[in-house]
Amino acid sequence: MGNVVRVLYFGAAQELTGKSSEKLNAGDTGSLCRVMLEKYPSMRTLSFRIALNRNLLREESVLMENDEIAILPPLQGG
Repeated sequence: MGNVVRVLYFGAAQELTGKSSEKLNAGDTGSLCRVMLEKYPSMRTLSFRIALNRNLLREESVLMENDEIAILPPLQGG
């Protein structure tokens, strides 16, 4: 089925989900994105990067039990 991972939401992702974090079940980052977009369709409008255990990802990655995923929307200057 997959592994339970902790997902942290920041910025606009936190606003769209109404959560700062939650646990989701997924086997890789691609399936995690599908799970999130099914659960939060409004996130389809958001461009975001994914960090796995504090490392920004450039490609899809396998997830392990208790991994920490950060959903990082673009930073806005000010």
